[in-house]
Amino acid sequence: MNILQDKNTRFYVTILTALFGAFLLLTLFLSWLHGREAQQLLFEREQTIVASLMEQGVPRASIAQAVRGAEPSGEGAKLLAQLGHTQVVSFRLFPSIDRSVRLFGRIAAGIGVILAVILLGMTIRFLWKREKLYRQAENIITQYADGHFERHLPQNENGSIYQLFSAVEELAVALRAQGEKEQERKVFLKDTISDISHQLKTPLAALHMYTEIIAQEPDRKETVERFSQKTMQSLDRIEQLVQTLLKVSRIDAGSIVFQKEWVFAAELAKSAAADLSERARQEGKRLIMEGDEAQMLFCDREWTREAVSNLIKNALDHTDAGGTVTVFWESSPAMFRLSVADDGCGIAQEDIHHIFKRFYRSNKEGGRQGIGLGLPLAKSIVEGQGGILSVNSKPGEGAEFTLSFLADL
Repeated sequence: MNILQDKNTRFYVTILTALFGAFLLLTLFLSWLHGREAQQLLFEREQTIVASLMEQGVPRASIAQAVRGAEPSGEGAKLLAQLGHTQVVSFRLFPSIDRSVRLFGRIAAGIGVILAVILLGMTIRFLWKREKLYRQAENIITQYADGHFERHLPQNENGSIYQLFSAVEELAVALRAQGEKEQERKVFLKDTISDISHQLKTPLAALHMYTEIIAQEPDRKETVERFSQKTMQSLDRIEQLVQTLLKVSRIDAGSIVFQKEWVFAAELAKSAAADLSERARQEGKRLIMEGDEAQMLFCDREWTREAVSNLIKNALDHTDAGGTVTVFWESSPAMFRLSVADDGCGIAQEDIHHIFKRFYRSNKEGGRQGIGLGLPLAKSIVEGQGGILSVNSKPGEGAEFTLSFLADL
């Protein structure tokens, strides 16, 4: 039975069983003892009667026959009634019987009181320990409700109450995880708002300045056109910044569900480079694709294209005129890899561990393009699909970024 799994309940039931057994044994013993006492009283009574009859000269044979007689007679009952000895007469009129009854009554009462005290004491002890356990659990659960999870409910015993404690503990763990997740979301939202606010300061300040210049010189067509163009560039930069940051935030917050499908790697790479080919040509840089046209990748087509496009753009940003950016892919039974490599300036060792942080810009980049969100976005996209984005670079020898996905995905 489940109720007997609890140690305290099992101990209490054991004591009750022991008390019942002791009471039964004592009852049997008292019954036997009382029978012996009654036998002794009857024997003494017969001795008295026999002695009285012998003194009155009644023959021994008649006395023996009377003692051995087993059946009561009506005449005997009438005689005893005349003497006042009937069944309704109080045994107090018989001193020996009265003493016996009183003695066994006191013994029975004493035993009953002792058993009752023991039972009451064990009951109080059981209820006190159970109440103490309930109070302890109540205090801990109250702390759980207040967000403090340092203490734990007792779970080192068996029984229904401890099963309940285990269930409450699991609920507390879930609440703690939910609270931590909620706190992370608050921190994440705070950081995101801070990042947006910080990054918008510069283009907004530029827009304000350009607007003042245009307002101050409305008649100078050349000035108006030049700063109108700068205004459009700042607006484009703001739009790009906000859109990219929102993409990163949505992925990091887990609100994006990636729709995976089998995609040809060559088609994915060419699609990612389509909008950057003209830029590469204008800047005098080569953009090369290498890999088996038949190899396929299991991924979200649009988001992975976004990641590869950001890696190609980053490579172009850090490659001088005449340089080469190569997109190549390969597949093994266990892994699919797509890499974007360049022969540009490379990444300094002190920067390589920070390049995937938002808005990180190396002091050695000078006036190179970029807002510091392309690589974090690419990393979030790849890792959100269960992949890995790694980098290998040496200063002055270019950089190589590699997307790795398990082949059985």
